[in-house]
Amino acid sequence: MFIYIQGAIVAVSLKHTKKQIRIIESVRRIISAKGIEKLTIHEIAKDLGVTDGALYRHFKSKKEIISLLIDDIEKTLLASIAEAAGKSKEPRQKIRDIFLSHLSYAEQRKGFTFIIINETLNIRDKSLQKKMFGVIQKYLKVIEEIFRGGNGSTGFRKGIDASSASIVFFGTVQSIVTLWALSGYKYPLGKAGLDKILGIYEKGIAA
Repeated sequence: MFIYIQGAIVAVSLKHTKKQIRIIESVRRIISAKGIEKLTIHEIAKDLGVTDGALYRHFKSKKEIISLLIDDIEKTLLASIAEAAGKSKEPRQKIRDIFLSHLSYAEQRKGFTFIIINETLNIRDKSLQKKMFGVIQKYLKVIEEIFRGGNGSTGFRKGIDASSASIVFFGTVQSIVTLWALSGYKYPLGKAGLDKILGIYEKGIAA
């Protein structure tokens, strides 16, 4: 499946099976209640009410579970920002809508995406890191294309580097989610506070 956003063609993972969806939901419950360090085949099997052997028929290791979670992030996060980008034709509004949509996505999932990014780094498996990097690259490509579409117009200032602007955008979202997670999910994600942060970012990109 592909998502088209202002000239960017973004590949999205195929639909999960019902069993995969159940496993993903189980993983989220375990991470939310016990932390990523407690994520094991045994814990997932226990949560689902099946034997370890039954789960091993589908997944041989934690690495394969993480790979499935990366697929889920690719499918759901890219779909979320595509929907947000489609709400407006004005480039700056697209960026604003994606910003708020991504933080809403993170809030609903308790920062699940960034937890998996960190776990991918901790595992130090090159294939998983390459896969996660590919998802982030697709995300950045969407943001880049929006900047290129509004470069020099009433949207963004002329000559802005689309690649750098997209990285700063992603970093802004990541830092907010990190603060939120470290505060025990108490750091305010209200619209008023986010508007102030986004306003600072917009001053740097505005025409």
